[in-house]
Amino acid sequence: MVFSVLLGTYPILVKSSAVAPGSLPSWNPVVSCTALLTTIEGVIGNQANANGGATYGGGGFIPGIPNKRSTSPPCSTNGNATFVEIHGVQMLTLYYAVEDCAQYPNGNFCDTTFNVQDPKCASSDLYMCRLHVEVDQAWKSAGIAPQNPPVTTQLFDIQGFVYWDPEHTNADFHSFSGWEIHAVSAWRFSSSATPDFGLTIDPSKLRVQQGSSSTATLTVNSLDGFAGMVTLAASVTSTIANTTTLSLNPATVSITSDGSATAILTIQASQSAPIYKYWTVILKGTSGSGTHTLFVTLAITMPPPDFSISPNRTSMTVSIGSSGTSTITLASLYNFTGTVSLTASVSPADTTASLSPVNPTVSFSPAIVSLSANGTGMSTLSVSASLLTTPGTYTVAITANSGTISHSATVTVTITL
Repeated sequence: MVFSVLLGTYPILVKSSAVAPGSLPSWNPVVSCTALLTTIEGVIGNQANANGGATYGGGGFIPGIPNKRSTSPPCSTNGNATFVEIHGVQMLTLYYAVEDCAQYPNGNFCDTTFNVQDPKCASSDLYMCRLHVEVDQAWKSAGIAPQNPPVTTQLFDIQGFVYWDPEHTNADFHSFSGWEIHAVSAWRFSSSATPDFGLTIDPSKLRVQQGSSSTATLTVNSLDGFAGMVTLAASVTSTIANTTTLSLNPATVSITSDGSATAILTIQASQSAPIYKYWTVILKGTSGSGTHTLFVTLAITMPPPDFSISPNRTSMTVSIGSSGTSTITLASLYNFTGTVSLTASVSPADTTASLSPVNPTVSFSPAIVSLSANGTGMSTLSVSASLLTTPGTYTVAITANSGTISHSATVTVTITL
């Protein structure tokens, strides 16, 4: 994707000189500062620490704002600008983290955090091309925070305040640097000089339960007049490739100029799929020689506690005046613990049995089974036919209940002379 060259001169930190505020208007009406056009490299500088991230001393806007929670930060500190505008950044992790929550008078609010990178950065040290950014909890509480940017490969521009957070200089998720844009006050999509397309997924974080499936909508957007066919592909990391399958329908979409098209992503996880919050789904869109890749997190979760019911005999033959048995096995699933109550009803299964004045009788021993987490329990179903029971076929419907969970099974009983 080719984007227009930024206009203006990027500030280079000179320790004896101040970086004056710029003249670009704020996109957020509550911010009165004027923004200085810069780059990620302009914010973090070019001095790398032992981990490869940017140092405090090399930063271009030292010291940054003093309070990251302030909803009216200063436009400059110690003569250095704090409010900046950066063009053409791209999401690095392509997912949001929601963290550092706090209770406010109008509710509980959290920071939305993610990392951006400069796709034009020439440094061999990738951490010197990245910057941590946050949509602040206090700004959300005050109703002045922007919406979260969509998870997309499309480049966007941001405005916000430079801040140094010394607590995360050894953290990979913070690019081994304390520099960040906190708070992000506004964002917009970048403009492009060349027709292209972008990928967006909804929801931005994928989830699926073991043994189940889920869906998401992949949208392909035309950018700057792009029109054509885009071939889509989806895959997962090799660790879960044998337990998790993906499909896209359709696998190829046609986009009109400045239009969009969607495809449904279906995720199927087997019961043995490993549970983890941060598996990666790789989505690719290809048109001609152009390819865009969207990395999205996938959480594989355990289903809610449950249990199963299984009779060892689903059919039996009982003579009049005698009885037969079937062993009912109850198995805890997904850490279910509790008691399960067993009941049954008998109904004729053919016209001969429907003539009987007395159906076979059933009982359980025990009628209540206790299950430990992922354990099993058993009960014996007894079916008795009296001398008044007419020979024929009957259906025993078994119901197992525990709170709001209910499962059933059937046993077919043939009564003979």
